[in-house]
Amino acid sequence: MTLPADQGPRSRGLHGRIVDAIGQRIAHGELPVGGVVSPEQVEADYQVSRSVVREALRTLEVLGMVRPRHKVGTTVQPQAAWALLDPQVIGWRSDGPDGDRQLSELLALREAIEPVAASMAAREAAQDLADRLNDQLQQMREAYDARNRSAFVAADTNFHRTMLEGSANAVLSQLVQTLLATLHARYADRHQLFTSDTPASLHRHERIVEAIAARDPKAAEAAATALVQAARVEVLGPEGAK
Repeated sequence: MTLPADQGPRSRGLHGRIVDAIGQRIAHGELPVGGVVSPEQVEADYQVSRSVVREALRTLEVLGMVRPRHKVGTTVQPQAAWALLDPQVIGWRSDGPDGDRQLSELLALREAIEPVAASMAAREAAQDLADRLNDQLQQMREAYDARNRSAFVAADTNFHRTMLEGSANAVLSQLVQTLLATLHARYADRHQLFTSDTPASLHRHERIVEAIAARDPKAAEAAATALVQAARVEVLGPEGAK
C-alpha cells in the first residue's frame, strides 16, 4: 500500500526501513505474540548496526508493538496494546491476514466521524471550501474516466482531507492522518479500485459538496453517511455491511 507523502514512516532512512520491516512482520503474525525479538538476529537479517536496531525497537515500543522485559528480552505485544490508529500500524495491517477485519473496523470509524465532520464543515463553510471540494471531485471524475488509479486515489484523499479540515474542529483535524490511512487501506491492492458503483460514489461525493455549498449541515451529514455506508458494501459486500 502506498501512502501519501506525509503518511509514510515517521522516521526515514535506514531506521525507518527496519521499523517497517519488523512492524510488518509483527502485524502479519510472522513474529508471534509473546515471541522475543532478538536484536542480534535483526542485525544479522538486515545487516545493520546495534544502534539502529535499538532505535527501531524503541519506535516499535512507542507504538505498543513490543515491550522490553527484564531477563526475557524485547517481546511482541498483543494487538490490543498496539497504537491501532497510527497510520504506520494501519499500513502494516492492511495487507496482512486481518486486513479485511481492520478495514471493517476503520470503516466503522469513518461512519462515526465523517458525517459529523461534514455537518461541521457545512456549518462553518469557509468561503472557498465548496469550490475546493468541487475541484477535487472533478479530478476524481477525470481520473475515473482515464482509469488512472494513482490520480483517483490522490484526488479522493485530498477531497476527504479538505472536508475534515473544513470542519474547523481541532480534535477532528488531528484525526486526519488516521482517517486518510483508512482510505488507503481501502485502496490496498487486495481490493478492486474501480467498480460498477464508482459512478454512484462520485455522485455521493457531489451531494456532500452541494450540501456544504448550501450550508446545510443535516444534508451534509446524511450525504456523508450514505457515502461511507455504501463504501462498506462496495468493499466488503452485503455481509460486511452487517
